[in-house]
Amino acid sequence: MSNTAQQQQHTAQILPTERVQALNTLIKATQSLINLADREAQALAQNDMVGFHIMQDEKQYLTQRYERLSVEFRARIEEFRGSDRGLLDRLEKLQILLGERTKNNSDVVVNIRDRAQQKTQNSLLTVQELAQQKSVRFGAHTGQV
Repeated sequence: MSNTAQQQQHTAQILPTERVQALNTLIKATQSLINLADREAQALAQNDMVGFHIMQDEKQYLTQRYERLSVEFRARIEEFRGSDRGLLDRLEKLQILLGERTKNNSDVVVNIRDRAQQKTQNSLLTVQELAQQKSVRFGAHTGQV
């Protein structure tokens, strides 16, 4: 794809012009990210790092789309002030839920990373202790050092 085509793709409006459709699009995009966060949480709980890793491409796509929708929404915020209060409330609640789910998943990932670093550190210390307790001689059986 040429640079011009990529720029047009990134600048093309993806949020529908009609307000109700636009809000429903944002709601669906938010729900898609929540569903993905739930699947990630399940993979993390089952220690399925391969499954978790596979989801990252989907997350990147959904996140980029959500960000573009959000930018367009903020640029048109005045249009949405008089919109259906129920849709706006639903969108707000979903955004709060998305924030909670992603924070929980981030906390789990940090804990996994910290445990892995601690295990690595403990292994290195154990190896160092063993090396200090046992002298290692290369070629001791053949008379070579």
